[in-house]
Amino acid sequence: MHGFSYDPIHDEIVVNSPLTQAILTFRGSVNGEEPPVRVIQGPKTKILGADTGALNTVTADPEHNEIFLPVGNGLRGRGAGSLQGVYVFDRLADGDVAPKRVLAGPDTLINSPTPQSAVDPIHNLLVVKSGGALLIFDREASGNTKPLRVIKGPKTGGFGGGQIAVYPEKGWILTNSRDDWAVWSVMDDGDVAPRWKIPVKELVGGGRQNAGIAIIPKFKEIMIACSQMNKVVTFYFPELFE
Repeated sequence: MHGFSYDPIHDEIVVNSPLTQAILTFRGSVNGEEPPVRVIQGPKTKILGADTGALNTVTADPEHNEIFLPVGNGLRGRGAGSLQGVYVFDRLADGDVAPKRVLAGPDTLINSPTPQSAVDPIHNLLVVKSGGALLIFDREASGNTKPLRVIKGPKTGGFGGGQIAVYPEKGWILTNSRDDWAVWSVMDDGDVAPRWKIPVKELVGGGRQNAGIAIIPKFKEIMIACSQMNKVVTFYFPELFE
């Protein structure tokens, strides 16, 4: 298991499993040894995972009853063949079911071994981090489709390998810029500096802050996980929610 996503509308936990080449959905109240309520797995799914992170994260979109799975060729090339893109499955898909949409091809600019994705259901957008850029697509984009906007260039500070999150209510994108975590707008385009930057490594010390992020609107906080330091840090960030 490399990642998971919580569906608050249906109270479900969606988990991607690279080693079993599957997407598992559990009840939100799951406890102990309990089987998933649905499993997407089999040759029709085109999910070909690897322990090197070809299927690094998964994103539930409960508003549109969909699951987004970014795929790559893995850190050692043992992933989803040559495909680098995003699979979209119906939320209720179960068994050996083909994706309802596949976003992939040279025009998409998705060319990372472990791309990351996040969905903004309010602005109807899909954000993919790949190839040193934030690629912003229409949420329903499929095939070899060009992004609507591309955030990339020296002013961005570059992008690390950590996860990506979207706060749809304000249209913010949060991801790591090397050792910092930073915020852009889903409407940004081109070589754009972040709106805010949190120097996590400087504030916390230790190794690179390159793992996951969670947004907690109720308390106006964000939580950042550091894989190298094996800790989770919480920041009060009211500006993000105002």
